[in-house]
Amino acid sequence: MTNPSPYQQTTANAGWHLEQSTGRYRWWDGQSWGVYQDQMAAAPVAVMTASTTNGFAVAALILGIWGFCTTWIPFFIGFFLGGLPDLLAVIFGIIGITRANRPGGTGLTMAVFGLVLGGLALISIFFGAGTIW
Repeated sequence: MTNPSPYQQTTANAGWHLEQSTGRYRWWDGQSWGVYQDQMAAAPVAVMTASTTNGFAVAALILGIWGFCTTWIPFFIGFFLGGLPDLLAVIFGIIGITRANRPGGTGLTMAVFGLVLGGLALISIFFGAGTIW
């Protein structure tokens, strides 16, 4: 008995199978052959949207953590390592909060944490942090 299909193998497994004579894939549902793969409608492609990040919020958080950790180093080392990052964390935190409050804005939590950490470390300089204890 000969195989009536143009395929070399007879298969009972449903799926796409290569048709040797045309080099195209064809669907086998377990009982009969269906359409060729290139006749299928194209699947919808997921569109990736650009992720909008609030760069000022990220910078405020990073500078706030850095400034909060280094401001406490004694002998004026903390003052020089943490003073400018603390000031920048406060400024970037305010800008980050402003941008996060716009429609579609993100990063409010990061901006607030950066502002708070930078502000606490900046205020602590006036109480002697980073100087001789």
